[in-house]
Amino acid sequence: MLKDSDIAPIAKAGVSDILVERILGFVAAGQLRPGDKLPSERELASRFHVSRPTVREAMRALSVLGVVEVRHGGGAFVGELNAEDLLGPLNFFLSLSDVTVEKLYAARKLIEGEICALAANLATDDQLDQLDELISQQEEVTEYAEEYLRLDSLFHKTLGEISQNPFLARASQSLNVLGVEFRTKAVKTKDTPERSISDHRSILLALCAKDPEAARQAMVAHMEQVMASTNGILESENE
Repeated sequence: MLKDSDIAPIAKAGVSDILVERILGFVAAGQLRPGDKLPSERELASRFHVSRPTVREAMRALSVLGVVEVRHGGGAFVGELNAEDLLGPLNFFLSLSDVTVEKLYAARKLIEGEICALAANLATDDQLDQLDELISQQEEVTEYAEEYLRLDSLFHKTLGEISQNPFLARASQSLNVLGVEFRTKAVKTKDTPERSISDHRSILLALCAKDPEAARQAMVAHMEQVMASTNGILESENE
């Protein structure tokens, strides 16, 4: 729980941004946990020596980030801090950017290739079995694009978790969400899911062999294949 002794006054320049950073710092340090109620607007203004409009501005920013949940008439609470919620602003930013299929998959090759290399040294037998089961489930739903893409995303998310690097994992999730927008139409063609499943099998074989470089190259090859198939569909639509 946040204590008065934890709080220092804020300089006047950029006060709302600094207040956001302070509260994020308390959350990161564990002084504020999911479900904790924040002090009232008046109390925060007094403790940090800022105006109440500044507090309101900071609360709005934290709410957009998913860090704070403002309940009308009930105060402000620290949110559950799910990765999917916290990735929302990044996904929104990426959706507004000048993103091409090539740029997207260039980034995914770098990030997910490294994730696979890390996972090759860290994956347990249970985790490898989990990946194998996800691939088997994909094979059963190749004709159902939405379910196939859900399992595809789960496969890549699981790899991120196995890598034990939350920064790479979250970046991968965000790029994968954006990639779904490109791939929804592509996976409706018969060959695309089958090629991706074959790629997933190759990735799993490299992980089982505990070969980081082979795992990285298998993922890079997968990303190149997905990029090519996605580009093919998009180009045919524009003809």
